[in-house]
Amino acid sequence: MDIEPPQNGKVLYEENRMVNQAASLARRSNAGSQDELRALSGEFEALFVKIMLDSMRDTLNNDNLIPKNAGEKLFEDRLYDEYAKVISKTANLDIAEMIYTQFSDHLPGGKIDIG
Repeated sequence: MDIEPPQNGKVLYEENRMVNQAASLARRSNAGSQDELRALSGEFEALFVKIMLDSMRDTLNNDNLIPKNAGEKLFEDRLYDEYAKVISKTANLDIAEMIYTQFSDHLPGGKIDIG
């Protein structure tokens, strides 16, 4: 049984939106302070969780008996944004901590690897 990935406009739009958000985070990370790096690491973790939740939501069977209008779809997407933020703050995934640890050495005043 071959499973084809969905190639509809919604999926491509969501992927493009996530890439743009990641690029925005990368541009903002050039600021240099440890507090900003910690905040950006948390935002990236929330973005990762959002992508994971969107992927799981896409696997659900959509009941087309009562189709959703644009407002409901927008509300549901924003609801999942908030779910992702709450999960990343409370679930102790430690993704943000790993990102912070990895990049904090490259901040001004960080460790210098002479090796």
